Amino acid sequence: MTQSRAVRRNVYLDLFKLFLCYLVIAIHLAHETYWHFPLYRLAVPMFFLISGYFNYSADRERLLHGAHVFLKRTVHYMLIGFSVYIVFDFIGCFINGNGVGYYFTTLFYEDFLLEFFFLNRPITYTGAQLWFLIALFVVSLIHLLLVKLDRLHLYRIIIPVCFLIYFFFAGYMYLLQDTDMPIRYTRNAFFFGLPNFALGFTLAKYRLHEKTKLRFCYLLLGIACFFLQIAEYHLVKTPNCSLEMYVTGVCSAVLLLLFFLSIPHAECPLYYRWVGKNAPFYIYILHMAVAVVLSSFVSFDHLMVKCAWVWLISFVIYEIFYLLSRFKQRLQQKKPLSE
Repeated sequence: MTQSRAVRRNVYLDLFKLFLCYLVIAIHLAHETYWHFPLYRLAVPMFFLISGYFNYSADRERLLHGAHVFLKRTVHYMLIGFSVYIVFDFIGCFINGNGVGYYFTTLFYEDFLLEFFFLNRPITYTGAQLWFLIALFVVSLIHLLLVKLDRLHLYRIIIPVCFLIYFFFAGYMYLLQDTDMPIRYTRNAFFFGLPNFALGFTLAKYRLHEKTKLRFCYLLLGIACFFLQIAEYHLVKTPNCSLEMYVTGVCSAVLLLLFFLSIPHAECPLYYRWVGKNAPFYIYILHMAVAVVLSSFVSFDHLMVKCAWVWLISFVIYEIFYLLSRFKQRLQQKKPLSE
């Protein structure tokens, strides 16, 4: 009997990705209000690392097939994210007393949507979190190209070069220029998403997670690096410099990923039947829209409480649509075939 899909998946890692979604929500809503703010930055590098890790295969045919599937999936997520953004931006314009003309002006000109697509320049309003979905799409295109050209060895060059460029702009260039534009342009696919994806892909090649004796070393070191981000953030922070990503954060993401991959997979059909494998990405897409709507109806004195409510409501919305889609599939399976 073939093993079910639920058995082959790592349910512990899937549950951890739900926690990472909470960190994403917290980083958008809490900002630098809390002393433990740097901890929230683990989530996005971790998502890119996970994508890179699971896109690796020693088999050429499977590698190419996986690259095509990855591209289709990122297009799917990106289109859903844009749909949510466009609808809420449209509603927001009318709430603020602006007309349709203003809406299209801000969407296609003032907010630099085309520039955002190619350079990931952040846009204002409710769609600022879309940079991640677009960056993931750009990374999937680059990955497919490298697979087809059989140039995956370039990842070993991409990792250090992209990280060096990122830290140069995010750090020293910010000291030299009285603007945050260098940071904005480095928070994109080429200098943020691509090196983390390449790092995950390279880690998979060496299969370090199979050293199960090191499992708890990975965990302890990962947690240590996770909390070291707080000290590092407060040490380097000055009125003119705020690094957007930390070496310790990437190290923590790598070590925690190795820990979760080293845990024996557990059969958990209940989770995949009622939650599904793609919940984290849809919660990510929904969270900013939920935050905007929630803020118009109720105010929260404690931002972390608001983060928890946004996560919970986003999950409930996702769950309703997910269960409806499963119900529709079941009805289609029971429908008699027409002659």
